[in-house]
Amino acid sequence: MKRSLTAQCIAGLGLGILAGILLPRLRPDAVASSLGVAESAIRIWTNALRLIVTPLVVTQLFVAISPHRASKGDAARFGVGIPLVFFGLLVFTMAVAMLVTAGILASPLIPQLAFSDFDTARAIAQVASATGPASAASWMDDLIPPNLVAAAARPEAILGLMLFTLAFALAARRLAPELQQVLETASRAVRDTLFVLIEWLLRLAPLLVFALGLRSSVNSGLAIGQLLVVYMLLEMVVLLFCTAALYPVTVWGGRVPLGRFARAVFPAQVTAATSRSSLATVPVLLREADARLGIPSKISALVIPLGGATLKLSRAVSSPVKLLFLAHFLGLSLSPGQFVVFCLTIILLSPATPGVPSIMSGARSLPAFVAVGIAPEYVILFGSTTAILDVFLTVLNATGYLSATALLSRLLSPRVSPAQPAPSTAESGG
Repeated sequence: MKRSLTAQCIAGLGLGILAGILLPRLRPDAVASSLGVAESAIRIWTNALRLIVTPLVVTQLFVAISPHRASKGDAARFGVGIPLVFFGLLVFTMAVAMLVTAGILASPLIPQLAFSDFDTARAIAQVASATGPASAASWMDDLIPPNLVAAAARPEAILGLMLFTLAFALAARRLAPELQQVLETASRAVRDTLFVLIEWLLRLAPLLVFALGLRSSVNSGLAIGQLLVVYMLLEMVVLLFCTAALYPVTVWGGRVPLGRFARAVFPAQVTAATSRSSLATVPVLLREADARLGIPSKISALVIPLGGATLKLSRAVSSPVKLLFLAHFLGLSLSPGQFVVFCLTIILLSPATPGVPSIMSGARSLPAFVAVGIAPEYVILFGSTTAILDVFLTVLNATGYLSATALLSRLLSPRVSPAQPAPSTAESGG
């Protein structure tokens, strides 16, 4: 019997880590070339998946809101249900993150450290802040792009593309029924073809995680100072805890069996870990929501792409962790009112986070930190760890997209259980 994708990926990761440990000892001259091959494999696979993202999001969204798929009642329920579930998940993950972080910081596990090199911190902050937050004009261009073709090549403009698709689908309702049917049929054909491409890419996932394990074990990247190491380890633990907390929420609120949800979200988590792009997980999640969870496509095709563009649980976790960590080691006492204002600001800013790999973070949320008394140089300094933490941040986001879809499926279609998979390829992806 063919082994599942999960087992193959785990085996590939283990072999990759083992190869990364042994290679420098047995063949140090081959380390550079091996890393080059691994990096190339990861880049090729990730780029191939990104090619699929934009057309799949557009066609899925059009099919979801086409005249034959959604009624006015559905539109009204989506308009209330989606913001409610998204906001609820943001508040839930933020509360879990703050409770876990506060508990760890109060425990004897955290060493007695201090910010000793203020000059270095400020120097790094000055360099990093040169790429400060985007201007209002740039943000408006992302929201309503002046060039649709150029916007399709920019992941941060995905929300603008979705708004155009929404307007296009609404305008299509004015056409004659036979023309509406032509558009919907063409969109379905493109979508189903892209799903075939996704299936092919997923079959290569074990080789991809082997390359990732090799790269990670050869180049650690933790030697950046005691405080940054402690901070990264703390945030990793909190992110893993928040990701795990989404499982019981989905099981209870979405009435999805734990094992089925775990198997459905795993391919997207692998994609998230390797690509470090939330948007790159959208095609995989769309496939698994239909094949494994049996969620109606009119729900998944709308919620998952919209989640990829706006639902950033990573921001709801990383910002509170950073705030509590900095306040702890800077000796600052924050009032409950400051916490509330900070959290609301972060939630409102979270949709502006692009679903692409991050190298430096913190510029957009600087006002929230400064408002509670945190010096901006420390926010930017700790933003340099994003390149390492981005894997865990993206895995949390991807898990949140499918969790939100299951919850909304239960909320919007209470008579249709999302736990029954479609009778097609439910067990084809591991």
